[in-house]
This record gives sequence, structure tokens and C-alpha cells, in this order.
Amino acid sequence: MIGYYPINPAGSSVEEDAFGPRFFRTHFFDQMKQVCAIDNQTPVMEIMLTSGQVLDVAYIIELKQDYMLVNAFVDTRDCANTYNAYIRYMTIYRINVLTRPSDERPIGFNNREPAGNGETEPKKKSAKKTGKK
Repeated sequence: MIGYYPINPAGSSVEEDAFGPRFFRTHFFDQMKQVCAIDNQTPVMEIMLTSGQVLDVAYIIELKQDYMLVNAFVDTRDCANTYNAYIRYMTIYRINVLTRPSDERPIGFNNREPAGNGETEPKKKSAKKTGKK
């Protein structure tokens, strides 16, 4: 049956999406380091959404608790232009990790660690000015 089914990874008491922030923080970047280390190959990461859209990801900018921000290629034939896309974890259906020969595709996924730890950032208190003379 097609639908949205949250999972419960490692017996956690908190329900989490299969491709949620924990997946990206714990397994994903270590696995991608191995793919990126293959000589004369360019790593390519495709995120397939539940809508059927496929994003060819250049790099992950930020991981938050409910969503991630990625930079994706507009046209994979030249990889000249990119755009930013906010993706809710619940919309990720599949992640494809491919390698292409470097002469065929010189630019691909960059495995740099993203900003944001998934926690909400505390609000900063503004300094009050006193008008005393």
C-alpha cells in the first residue's frame, strides 16, 4: 500500500522518518566518504521525492529537525547552475548514490558537513538602551 509510514529506528521512543536527520548525521556522510574516494569517479546523489521529482544534489547546506536545505543542479548535462531547495524529510522516497567517470561528469556531490544540528537555536536577547542623561 502506498503512503507515508514513519519508522522507529533503533527502538527509539521518538518516531522518525526513514531518511530523517538522524540518518544523515550518523550513516550518510561516512558512507559518502567511501564513494567520494573512488579514483576517476564523480559521486552523484539523487534524491527522489514522493512527488516523483528527482533532485541531483550538489551538497547539503543545512539539516534541521523537520527539513533539510540542499543545493541542487538545474541541468546535469553541464552542472553550471544550481538552486536551493528545502525538503521535508517525509517527502524523501529514495536516495540514489551513483558514480560517473570524471571525464563524463566532472562535477557531482560535495560531501561537506552541513550547518545546523537539528536543534532550534535559542533566541538572542536584544540589548536595551537606556535614555538617561
